[in-house]
Amino acid sequence: MVTIKKLSECTFLQAVEAWNKGFEGYFFDATTTVDRFITRFAYEGLSSDLSIVAFHDDQPVGLILSGVRTIDGKKVAWNGGTGVASAYRKQGVGREMMKALMALYEEAGIDVAILEAFRQNEKAIALYQQMGYEIIDQLLFLQNTEAFETNPFADAKKLPFTVKHGIPQDVRHLSFSDTLHPWQTQWQGVRDGESLIVLNADGQEVGYAIYKRSFDESGKPLQVSLLQCEVRPGHVQADDIVRLALSHAFAPWDVACKRTTFNLPASKERVVQSLASAGFTPSMEQVYMRKER
Repeated sequence: MVTIKKLSECTFLQAVEAWNKGFEGYFFDATTTVDRFITRFAYEGLSSDLSIVAFHDDQPVGLILSGVRTIDGKKVAWNGGTGVASAYRKQGVGREMMKALMALYEEAGIDVAILEAFRQNEKAIALYQQMGYEIIDQLLFLQNTEAFETNPFADAKKLPFTVKHGIPQDVRHLSFSDTLHPWQTQWQGVRDGESLIVLNADGQEVGYAIYKRSFDESGKPLQVSLLQCEVRPGHVQADDIVRLALSHAFAPWDVACKRTTFNLPASKERVVQSLASAGFTPSMEQVYMRKER
């Protein structure tokens, strides 16, 4: 018999044990420690009252992490990871945890629930669909690790636009910002990230990008991850604005580093096509799912 508790009723040591058991044999090594788990919990704004741990005979055997934000006046909850210990899979533990989570969402007055799942994880996706989630998009990880002899979007710099660099919060006032973007790429949760806003000749904001960069000890770029790239709807130079934003976000181009998109919706066709033309190729894919009350 499985007992389900809120994470707020458990210790972090129990939660970490549930996490490590639940993600054993996952698509990548997700093993964590108590220190790293607590840091991530705070960093991503997860909620101990909306996260749950499953127990069997007082042993943690599964968990679901969850958080909540208010976006456009709605309470939006996201799934930050669902795992079941290998010995307890295919026994309905995941279903019981999801039912318990849905009850917590109902009690908390959640308006929208969102999650991402690897496309290959068909059983999990099917369970989420049974719980009322619908697939609304595909999420792409496009990648290029080579140095470029020339900027593939160099022509975009000749256009009558300027670029203003800042932080992710700078896009929050834009009428065309994507407020229900996948949770890890929403500006509210992007720590140590950057933004750029494209302005036309009149100073009107016509596009933006949110991205993150990491560097080695000498300051050489190690990785650039594009999180969002949007254009004002209906703009006649939308393709050019996208190319200009990408030109700046992924610079410098003459250095070999990992340039990638993170949970880029496939519906952002202009961005996807522009990156494909620059030699970016798929590395993995997720589905983006949503449930509305």
